[in-house]
Amino acid sequence: MAHPGVGQVVGWYVCTVVACIVFSARLVVRWRRFNTFYIDDYFVAASCLCLIADLAIQHLMFNWGMTEMATASKSDMINMMKMIIPGSTLYVTSLWLIKASMVCFYKRLADRTHYQRIYNIVLSLLAATWLAIFFNIIFKCFPVDRIWDMDHPERACSEKQTRINYWITILFNIFSDVIIICLPISQVLRLRMPFKQKMGVLSIFLLGILVVITSIIRAIFSYQNKQMITCTVSMIETAIAIIASSLPVLRTLFFGSRSRNGTYYNSSRGYELSHSNGPARGPLGKITASTASNVVADPTGTGLSRHDSEDELVKDAAVDDRGISVTTEYHVFSGRYSSPSVSRK
Repeated sequence: MAHPGVGQVVGWYVCTVVACIVFSARLVVRWRRFNTFYIDDYFVAASCLCLIADLAIQHLMFNWGMTEMATASKSDMINMMKMIIPGSTLYVTSLWLIKASMVCFYKRLADRTHYQRIYNIVLSLLAATWLAIFFNIIFKCFPVDRIWDMDHPERACSEKQTRINYWITILFNIFSDVIIICLPISQVLRLRMPFKQKMGVLSIFLLGILVVITSIIRAIFSYQNKQMITCTVSMIETAIAIIASSLPVLRTLFFGSRSRNGTYYNSSRGYELSHSNGPARGPLGKITASTASNVVADPTGTGLSRHDSEDELVKDAAVDDRGISVTTEYHVFSGRYSSPSVSRK
């Protein structure tokens, strides 16, 4: 007869392996595309390490009888209680590292406007909320040996403090996820591209909704003190977060890449974050502005292809930091003949 909970333990390993494979593919694509890694890659790498460590802790707790805690020995119960602080800390740290990686990714794609300030504020809030949860985990029952002291019931931890920690973790986790999901929407909506293509780009970012749903499910099981299923949902939540944060990089695996610097462009269709400085002035002249770092000629004349890495969803920040270049062309006509065009940059 199979040990109860074995199927969930297998699920823990599947989640960890799949998340690590997806992250490894992310690193391969990043290196082959840019020969460098960014700070968000390091954040996700640290999150994967936390996930692996959390898996080891949960497996130990499973061996000590987490599925049948009512029949577990006193020594096994003490061992499991000793894992509460490191397990909770690893879970929260892993999720917050992924949140920070996503904000850093958005920040790198943003232009030098108020978006940069918004992302800096969000990063500061993430750091503050992580510290609040971390210190609450440590000091909700202090000294910490009260957690596993079964010989002195009068030293038992306060149930009220446990509930406070529960609500702080749940609310900060869900609200921060919602904020991070909403952050790139206004930027993507400014992209000049067909509606279906724009929805495709948005769908990559909106996959974070799955993480929010998983967080809510975990909160329900945690409130009901169902430890085994709570651990399982925690692994699923972290794995989905790692995969969702890596999908923008992995676009090139599914759609290919046709240019180093980004998208193709022709004179009739521009899907970049371009801004017109004024209305078209007919045959007498026109003023255009475009992001220099991700506009290249389209030799096929077929229009725009956005099948590039995630850094080119908005602009290729790794290639050029020059920002917006403005080209003004003056066309002067005299009688039936026109003088050569003069271009000033």
